[in-house]
Amino acid sequence: MSDNAYYVPGAPEDLKKDHIVRAEGLGGLVKCLCVSTRTVCETARLKHQMSPAATAALGRFMTGSLLISESMKNEKDTQTTIIRGDGPMEGMTCVADFGFKVRAYPVEPVIPTEYHKPGKINVGAAVGKGSLTVIRDVGLKEPYVGVSELVSGEIAEDFAYYLAKSEQTKSIVSLGVLLEHGEVSAAGGLMIQLLPGAGEDEISYLEKRASGFPEISFLFKEGFTPAQIIDLFMGDPDLVYLDGQEVEFKCNCSRERMLSGLAALGKNDLEEITKDGKPIETVCRFCNSKYVFDPEELKFG
Repeated sequence: MSDNAYYVPGAPEDLKKDHIVRAEGLGGLVKCLCVSTRTVCETARLKHQMSPAATAALGRFMTGSLLISESMKNEKDTQTTIIRGDGPMEGMTCVADFGFKVRAYPVEPVIPTEYHKPGKINVGAAVGKGSLTVIRDVGLKEPYVGVSELVSGEIAEDFAYYLAKSEQTKSIVSLGVLLEHGEVSAAGGLMIQLLPGAGEDEISYLEKRASGFPEISFLFKEGFTPAQIIDLFMGDPDLVYLDGQEVEFKCNCSRERMLSGLAALGKNDLEEITKDGKPIETVCRFCNSKYVFDPEELKFG
């Protein structure tokens, strides 16, 4: 493909910005999504002051959560993904809102870093064994809740297993976060899904394409864009790019939300925490923003 063949409606003009691209291949039988998340992951690292292993794990988790959130259609739709594991990280929570806005936090942000090999962080050791839960609130009476066990703790395999088990969708998922000198230098993910009508021929083709495919973080580090990575993986001259959109780390916390949360504690609890007359500090778990309230502000009714 020539450079202009990589034009994707909705993608940012500056393709170095984090963004997601959707495409269809093999005659509309395969859905392709690829997202770049370097800035999202580095923002999370800085906000939570995470060690390398925690950064790699949370970065992969946010990236995977963004990929599986692409089906949300309405502004009020939201998706919460939760991992609970017996590794030193203990767990992670990520919320993806409509429009590919994501926020997340680790239970333990600073943990030892183990390596599979030099430069390859052992994320599975950080996460351990446990479960992956996906909660989607798309305006129905009850939110959708899906749960699956972690198969490796390496995150990509865990998302693929979840999609097959809970959503009956065969998927190839690749996630990567590359750290250099303690900072995120490249990050992103690729998800390939079979659509209704796909058969053994399509499955065989995709398995062959996946065999020996480069690590996703290496491709982003080399300057490949999401659209180019989809093209590289699919090798399909009739690949159709559907749309693209910028993604960002964005928290919805505010002083008003924090005040409402404190109000929900009840009069007796509020009187107890304000009896010494000192200001009360609250901290948002998702972005570590701090909010300070005078005791006078906490007198409700």
